[in-house]
Amino acid sequence: ACSAAPSMLSLLSLALGLSLLTTSRPPAPRAAARLAASSAPSFSLPSPIETLKRLSSAEARELQRELLELAFEQDPQVVVRRSLDLARAVRVVGSETVQGLSSAAAAPEPPVILRRMCEELGATYVKLGQFIASSPTLFPPEYVQEFQKCLDATPPMPWSDVKEIVEAELGRPIGQVYASVDETPLAAASIAQVHAARLLSGEDVVLKVQKKGVQGSLKADLDLLYANARVLQLLGVVTAELSDVVATLRSAILEEIDFVLEAQRTEQFAEFLARSPELDGVVTVPKVYRAASASRLLTLERLYGVPLIDLESVRKYQPQPELALIVALNTWVSSVLTNEWFHADVHAGNLLVLTDGRVAFIDFGIVGAIPAATAEGMLDFVRSFPAGDMAGVGRALEKMGFTKELSEEQSAAFAKDIGEVIASIDSMTADIATTASAGAAASAIDETQLNRAVAAVARVAEGYGIRFPREFALLIKQVLYFDRYTSLLAPGLDVLNDERLSMNRPPPPGDGGVSSVEGGSVAVEVLPPEDDAE
Repeated sequence: ACSAAPSMLSLLSLALGLSLLTTSRPPAPRAAARLAASSAPSFSLPSPIETLKRLSSAEARELQRELLELAFEQDPQVVVRRSLDLARAVRVVGSETVQGLSSAAAAPEPPVILRRMCEELGATYVKLGQFIASSPTLFPPEYVQEFQKCLDATPPMPWSDVKEIVEAELGRPIGQVYASVDETPLAAASIAQVHAARLLSGEDVVLKVQKKGVQGSLKADLDLLYANARVLQLLGVVTAELSDVVATLRSAILEEIDFVLEAQRTEQFAEFLARSPELDGVVTVPKVYRAASASRLLTLERLYGVPLIDLESVRKYQPQPELALIVALNTWVSSVLTNEWFHADVHAGNLLVLTDGRVAFIDFGIVGAIPAATAEGMLDFVRSFPAGDMAGVGRALEKMGFTKELSEEQSAAFAKDIGEVIASIDSMTADIATTASAGAAASAIDETQLNRAVAAVARVAEGYGIRFPREFALLIKQVLYFDRYTSLLAPGLDVLNDERLSMNRPPPPGDGGVSSVEGGSVAVEVLPPEDDAE
């Protein structure tokens, strides 16, 4: 048996990551050189003859049609404006770089220069920077660390612009829908800002208003990134991997700015809660006011509460903070296993303890899904590992589709190596618990630590010829969040045996405990916003 039992949350985070291997690309050759390779996409230059062949291929003609369609969708004024923005960003960052070279200080490193370019270019590239920061399985560590600093706080829109957008989306004067709207936003970020308001019918609400010009700029920027990646792929300069990453990023960001889609997801999660008896009445989501919502405007019930991570404030509304944690964790795990999708951005700003003691999930801009067999294998892994049942671990990995590429001996070795990573994750948890007891709970969720843990698991996998997909980082990160919340709110919770946790209860007779997911594949959106206004 294992010498020390790891936390169920860290095991679950690992199992979620392993489960994604069934849908990743075929493993690369298991050679020593592969271990030293960077996780960044590779570049190569084709010969002139090869380039001509590629440019005259059927694939090139299809790409030409695709790019022409994208070009016709662009607003010429937006394209010109973004070109001027690029020239300004190059001038500003170039000046900073030259000053750095001429001073006694160390010259700016490439990650710093790229991060500053992203910040100067605005919303799209700030999101791109956040994508890099949350993708330690895809990008070199120095870039991941630098982009942790990528800023998303931007000045709020003036009230005149907010009023103009709201009335344009509603199709009528603002006073015909709202009794009052606070002109000063509660929060503002690069894509949207949030205002408190009251409907004519008397309900307190919040307005999530998309910033002026964001849609056009985002589409122009993302289409340009995608077009460049596709052309470079056609020419053989980069592999399809880079195009896939850019295409996924483009799709996810465009979905994030679709408030109609976010409204649908919020309502669907409310339906999931309603059909889950143990969650109904103790967990909630904001009510969506459809008549006052549109593609750039979302009107939601205003929920009064505090972030799950604020221990002292949580105690005001829930004398036993661990109960709030158990409710939140049961809800999330249940959605992973039985709902068609789950919340994939559970940072502290999106989990609240309300003044009436209920737990609230907010902001459904990012969701994900895993197939039923994968979820079953994931739970089998969680149960087998702490018991030292390596045969059970192997069977669980096989159920997830993982061991199709590894022998029994390799599977056992992989499980052992992963165990060492779990131990390091648990030591991080102990450090955070110590920090929390010293009164620094609010700052204890360290993004850098989380990303290092994800990268450590990915490095072990690479040793066995496995390349984790981007989704791995997103999924595992959510469970690591819960691991931290456990350390802060309930450090004494026995997550391996406490029957209040649904993970520890056997499924009802005749019920596998997991519903199927249509398509049988992982479909996780990748945008990693870390701000409350988006």
